[in-house]
Amino acid sequence: MPGNDRHGGFASHLVVPARFLCPVPEAVLAKNELWELAVVSDAITTPYQAVQRSGLTAGEPAIVIGVGGIGIHGVQIAAAAGARVVALDVDPDRLELASSHGARAAVNVSGLGVKEIRAQVADGVKAAGGGKHGWKIFEMSGTRAGQETAFNLAGFGSTIAIVGFTMDRLEVRLSNLMAFDATMFGNWGCDPALYPEVLDWIAAGRIQVGPFVERHPLDAINEVLEAAHGGKLRRRAVLVP
Repeated sequence: MPGNDRHGGFASHLVVPARFLCPVPEAVLAKNELWELAVVSDAITTPYQAVQRSGLTAGEPAIVIGVGGIGIHGVQIAAAAGARVVALDVDPDRLELASSHGARAAVNVSGLGVKEIRAQVADGVKAAGGGKHGWKIFEMSGTRAGQETAFNLAGFGSTIAIVGFTMDRLEVRLSNLMAFDATMFGNWGCDPALYPEVLDWIAAGRIQVGPFVERHPLDAINEVLEAAHGGKLRRRAVLVP
């Protein structure tokens, strides 16, 4: 991943292996500008791979924790797969956006304790027509609180997918995975082999991109990064040379 395990994260040009490239169909370009599609290789495909890997099927409950720049796509993807999506966040504006893009229920977890969160999520799942067991839980906030919430929501037959990244350490009881016969995994980025599938979903209108990205000139990088660190960006920023 350029900028992570190799140089070039903010370069205007870089060389990449051809096997990691895929053509962009005209049907996709008819709906989106090329710069908008820059987020496909991370913000969209990473939650896509998590959903695919979880085995999520139509009618199952999907709990998406954190519906910001990555989580909002997780909501869309899970909803497009036919899941009964419940969105969790501390930002009411993000929850409203998630509700208009596939979430059947939304829970504002700001100031809530573990038992309160679980009770409200259970109510949301029930209202959405989901069952009590086998929840697919997707942690996309990249925060300690979000990851602890994901683990604490696990019940019988649950699957926990860690998509958001944080350096914070957690204290959790791993024996819960045994007791609940639960599964937990994480994915770092996405296998490029899945990019064409995601582009097909975008072409078909199953995933929207434009409403969630904004363009900035590359020479504004310092201002954009400062805004990102301060939590001031309302859309995914794309820096264009």
